[in-house]
Amino acid sequence: MLGIIAGMILSFILKRIHNNAVLEVNSTIFVTYIVFCIAENTFVKVSGILAITALGLYMNKKGKTKISPLSEHAVHHVWSYVKFVAETIIFLLSGIIMG
Repeated sequence: MLGIIAGMILSFILKRIHNNAVLEVNSTIFVTYIVFCIAENTFVKVSGILAITALGLYMNKKGKTKISPLSEHAVHHVWSYVKFVAETIIFLLSGIIMG
């Protein structure tokens, strides 16, 4: 529920921002980080990964349409880079641990 509520809030924020790629990218990163911190470190005590997954599913279904068309390319590139870095770190750490 935390991720879905955050997705609704992020959709509302993105709907108000028009053609400002930097602000839209920063909003998506900021809300994702805040959801993880709230889930893991407060009285909520839920899984941060599951909260972010719920946020991502909500944004994929409903929130994606709130991103302005001119900024969509920048948001996609930033999150693609974040995905690449995360996968690289995971494979490096798993290789170090297994090796």
